[in-house]
Amino acid sequence: MLLSKRKICCILSISLLLICLALLSGWLRGNEAQFITLAQAAEGQNQLRAGSNEKIRELLKERYDVLKTIVEDMNKLFDYGQGPERTEFREATVAMFYAEADLYTAGSKRIKVYEKLIVTLREKEDSAAQGLAAGKGELRKEFLRAKAARLEAQIRLEKQRLGQAILQ
Repeated sequence: MLLSKRKICCILSISLLLICLALLSGWLRGNEAQFITLAQAAEGQNQLRAGSNEKIRELLKERYDVLKTIVEDMNKLFDYGQGPERTEFREATVAMFYAEADLYTAGSKRIKVYEKLIVTLREKEDSAAQGLAAGKGELRKEFLRAKAARLEAQIRLEKQRLGQAILQ
């Protein structure tokens, strides 16, 4: 009788251990994205430290200036009625905003840049949606691309906010 009680206790202990391991495994899988985000935030901090290197700062500034000039030139072409296609203009604008965000080491300034980008992309998305609603089927692809670009910017914004929250 004593032996069977030990077996039962052993079986119950092993069962509880397996249940705990299964729950832990499920929790880890569910929170894997959070762990990846934390790792990305730490990587971003390493990049910020590297951003203090003067040569890198000069290159980042030069890249931003070039992209800003491209966007300004495209805007001038639009004024003369010779603008590039929407996709090219949107991609140049997004690249310029990302380059601007890379210039800043303070997360709060990066967040402001991402917020400006999202507003700009939402306007482009709305413009394409209006054209699509007006029966311009060729704008479907542009609408989806603009939406994808806005979602990417929102993801970057949320990651930046998460990184800021972790630092505080």
